[in-house]
Amino acid sequence: MPPGDGLFLLNVYVALASPLVGSAAAAAAARLATGRPWGLSPSTCAACGRRLGLLEFVPVVSWLVQRGKCRGCGWAISPAYPVIELAAVGIAAWAWLATPDYMFVATCVFGWLLLALSAIDFRTFRLPDVLNATLLVCGLLTAQLFYPDRMLEQLAGAALGFGGLLAVEFTYRFLRKRDGLGRGDSKLLGAIGAWIGPAGIAPCVFVGASAAILFVLISTRIRKRPLTGDMAIPFGPFLAAGGWLVWVTGSAQV
Repeated sequence: MPPGDGLFLLNVYVALASPLVGSAAAAAAARLATGRPWGLSPSTCAACGRRLGLLEFVPVVSWLVQRGKCRGCGWAISPAYPVIELAAVGIAAWAWLATPDYMFVATCVFGWLLLALSAIDFRTFRLPDVLNATLLVCGLLTAQLFYPDRMLEQLAGAALGFGGLLAVEFTYRFLRKRDGLGRGDSKLLGAIGAWIGPAGIAPCVFVGASAAILFVLISTRIRKRPLTGDMAIPFGPFLAAGGWLVWVTGSAQV
């Protein structure tokens, strides 16, 4: 088989796995939100504890067939499951269209890790160190595989991302006498920096901050709540969106 055909088949297999990746990300977020272990333990209903059957793991379809309810007790299953599963498919489709064939798998890994971190942060206001570290390592491995001459640049991106938000965190705490930014956000931006390099940090933060402000304005308008300075929002998903956009709009030039 010619090398190009092998790469194409690998990319197809990875793309076909995208709904399962999304399902795993949604399950991890749900388990952490309810205090359950998010490792390889059996999947059960959070309400009745019934172990899920094989057909209940079919992404999107099982949620639709069951009308968003547990087959055992009728407990409502969050629509976040099909949404995240479809988002994982969307990431794969975007990666297929926006990046060269040889970068498709790496781009999917980047996007799916960002999706998992975003889903967890939305549910729990937490960004697990193990996922941030995985994102960092995968970014450095990608640099080593595809553009090793830029490894120092990618390391600088990681340092700038982490150090920049860390400085913001300390400055805010000094001025306002309270926490305004989680340490997980700094670790996330550092990990993203290993992918996008130092030149991508500023646009990533700009997109993330702009999206976060827009989200706050829209959510307060919908909920008819006043905008206050102590309103807490998960910043990780917005940083993830910024990092993803920087990567997919620039990675084709790698």
